[in-house]
Amino acid sequence: MKVAGRLSALAVFCALSVSAGVVFAQAKMPQGEFVCQVKDADGETRFVGIQASDLNRAQEIAQGKSKWAVPAGRELVECINPKTQTFKNRSAQKQYREDVR
Repeated sequence: MKVAGRLSALAVFCALSVSAGVVFAQAKMPQGEFVCQVKDADGETRFVGIQASDLNRAQEIAQGKSKWAVPAGRELVECINPKTQTFKNRSAQKQYREDVR
């Protein structure tokens, strides 16, 4: 019985080690956080948060040119890094500030 108990403990340890390796082997998410103003197919303007490696990549995602794209039918208006940029259109910037609060 002692051997069976040790084998069970070893099996559990191996299973945990393998599953921990799978968790740590996953790709890191891009660190940049961007906000894109988009116009939906119904004409409604919305702000979409996008996590991407850079502004160009965020624009590609917002335009639907990526497999991690925003829903089809949306038109990209503008993307910004909210930490360092503001929307060019003042009313859009005001609306974004109001939506965030």
